[in-house]
Amino acid sequence: MEYIKDKTINIVKDLITKHPHLRDNDNKLLANVWYQSVTPLQEEWLDFLALIANGDLPSSESIMRCRRKLQELNPELRGELWDKRHQMQTQVKEELKEMEND
Repeated sequence: MEYIKDKTINIVKDLITKHPHLRDNDNKLLANVWYQSVTPLQEEWLDFLALIANGDLPSSESIMRCRRKLQELNPELRGELWDKRHQMQTQVKEELKEMEND
């Protein structure tokens, strides 16, 4: 399982480095990671679904975690939406505190 995690980090980093449009779109990133993880012999849908079911492909959660961590540690890998999301973080925290106090 550790091998899949390390491989996933490398694939995600390579993709968001080479293709900036993937930095802001998790669905496209997920599709690209899975595409790179599948060999030509596994391109049939049932084979693909079996790979997912058996845990032989990186999970969507793992891919998204890798992207978030890489962007946190490497500002050059951040997409255009990263700053906007993090600027809203303070506002969201304040709203949550207000909800707790009500």
